[in-house]
Amino acid sequence: MTGFETISRMGLTLATGAAGGLVFWLLHLPAPWLSGGLVGVVVLLALRVRPVLPGPLRDLGMLMAGAVTGSAITPEMLQTVARYPVSILILAITTIVIVVVGRFVLVRFFGWDHQSATFAAMPGALSSVIATVAEAGGDMMRVMAVQSFRMFILLAVLPSTVMLAVREAVLPAVVVLPATGFALMMVFALLIALAFQRLGVMAPFLLGGMAAAGILHVTSLISGTPPSVVANLAMLLVGIYAGSRMSGLDLATVRSLVLPGLALFLVTTAIAVIGGLAVSWLVGLPIAETLVAFAPGGLEAMVMLGLAMGLDPLYVTAHHVARFVMIAAALPLISRISNR
Repeated sequence: MTGFETISRMGLTLATGAAGGLVFWLLHLPAPWLSGGLVGVVVLLALRVRPVLPGPLRDLGMLMAGAVTGSAITPEMLQTVARYPVSILILAITTIVIVVVGRFVLVRFFGWDHQSATFAAMPGALSSVIATVAEAGGDMMRVMAVQSFRMFILLAVLPSTVMLAVREAVLPAVVVLPATGFALMMVFALLIALAFQRLGVMAPFLLGGMAAAGILHVTSLISGTPPSVVANLAMLLVGIYAGSRMSGLDLATVRSLVLPGLALFLVTTAIAVIGGLAVSWLVGLPIAETLVAFAPGGLEAMVMLGLAMGLDPLYVTAHHVARFVMIAAALPLISRISNR
């Protein structure tokens, strides 16, 4: 492939992914830029056009995705975590059970390999799963198909139904990072990511971005969230990257993944519900609050659902961020154990 062909293919890949993200955003679908970007690239594959996403763009997407996630690790979030130790402990136990049982179901009843089954069973933390499965050698196509199925059911049907019923939800004020704070965070994130890469840490750019943003926010050196355009661009690049690795996806494969996806959704949701009910009984919190906090879905959609239902957004956010951090930190170790 010539240089011109590579640039043309890259431009087409980015344009198609962006078009998919825009369509999903206009339709108010969950995680629109990640899901839409992925679907857009899959359409390219269906047309027998091989997508091209250069390594630096992939790493940039992972770095920004990590920084966006790490920006939620604030002193206020840590105070909420410290206020509900029993709830966080049960969340950790529930997460482990979800992964173990979900993996067992996929391996025992659907013949999946252990590596892919482990990644597919992870509740949430999709960008971290994408980054790790790419390096660990799991079946990206099956993992993403099952994860996307669960995300669509949980994040589209449930939140959308509630949001239609409760239109007057008031969003909290969002403080956007100033340009200097954002630049400091990204430079620090790049330095940590390069150090992680040199040390052989799995998913170094994602974890480096998360670590840098978390450290700067917890120490109050910066305060605020990255601009929404950064978050959207990060999710778009991650979605395009995931879609570009699904070259074997066809209609027959999609049909073969419906039952595993449904089984995994039912198992993970049932375990999350049990965990949420246990916390509600032990700690005395509203059942709706604990169920949304424990739901195996994405951070943004679950926080929006909590707001629409009049729940404590800090409690819900703290639990989803805590689970994301736990999964991201544990994924390299889990991958090595799974390989053995």
